[in-house]
Amino acid sequence: MFHLLILDFLVSAAYGYIFIGGHFPNQLFVGVTALAILMFFNNFRMLIITCIFLLILYLVTMGSVDWYLYKQFDSMSYFITCSFIIFAGIVSTLIHFYQKARKDTLKLYEQLMESHEHLQEYAIKAEEWAVSRERVRIAREIHDTVGHTLTSLIVQMQAARKLSQVDAKRSESVYLECEDLVRSALQEVRFAVRTIRDEPVQPMFLHESLDKLSVEFTKYAEVGTRFEVEGSAVMLPGELQLTAYRIVQESLTNAKKHADAAHALIRIGYSESGFSICISNDGDVPDEVKPGFGLLNLQERVKEWNGRVTFGKDDHMQFVVQANIPYPNTHTGGQVLESTGS
Repeated sequence: MFHLLILDFLVSAAYGYIFIGGHFPNQLFVGVTALAILMFFNNFRMLIITCIFLLILYLVTMGSVDWYLYKQFDSMSYFITCSFIIFAGIVSTLIHFYQKARKDTLKLYEQLMESHEHLQEYAIKAEEWAVSRERVRIAREIHDTVGHTLTSLIVQMQAARKLSQVDAKRSESVYLECEDLVRSALQEVRFAVRTIRDEPVQPMFLHESLDKLSVEFTKYAEVGTRFEVEGSAVMLPGELQLTAYRIVQESLTNAKKHADAAHALIRIGYSESGFSICISNDGDVPDEVKPGFGLLNLQERVKEWNGRVTFGKDDHMQFVVQANIPYPNTHTGGQVLESTGS
């Protein structure tokens, strides 16, 4: 086809000039034929070279015919025909540009559809991950809250059962304390549900809640628990305060349930960059600590705040849980309260 078009270009230029006299119909036909030839080239550089080649070919052919027949050159006819050839080059460039733009648009559309499909798949996976994360969160809250209270409740009910045959009045008093523990467990469940529903937790001083926890644990779990504060207490964000509270709560529960400890010590220390929590007890310490559900939850909680946690024997052969948590990036130091411990 390309060779036929080149031949057609030469024939239309020569014979059209002879029989039509090189006037408008012949000039237009030469331009159309040039356009058909130039459409073969997608490369812009080749298109320019071919356009120049057609101009030279036309001028040589028509100049030879004019000189052979008339011994003169028709410059005006050459100019008009060459204008048609140049115009054909411009039109061909625009057509190629449009075709390329159309192909690019279709390619981008295909990529967009593919990205849309990937995005839908990612959205489904993200939803599955969110559901799984929420299940773990619910399990963790129930384990850390209700489990702690039920441990104390079991101790109290055992004491009440033993006292029922010796001191009925004291046994009744212990049962009343058990009722208080059940109410506390119910309150903890409600609090966990509020947390799961993402209701905001108000910021507060951590040492206040830990001091109360140590008193309650001493009373109900019969584990002598002391609480100490080092440094200037800082008001922490509500979620971080809750995380630290759960760490201590789980550590105390393990001390009673697994180690049968008689004494425990909670120590919290504040610094410029973060705070540390240390919970030690004098219970039975295993040679090798295999983290269970509670300790795994504890590790996950600390990791969520970019902190570090360790647990094991110390130099005094006590079991120690040590957590170091930096302040959040948005923390600016907050309100500070001087405390000497309790």
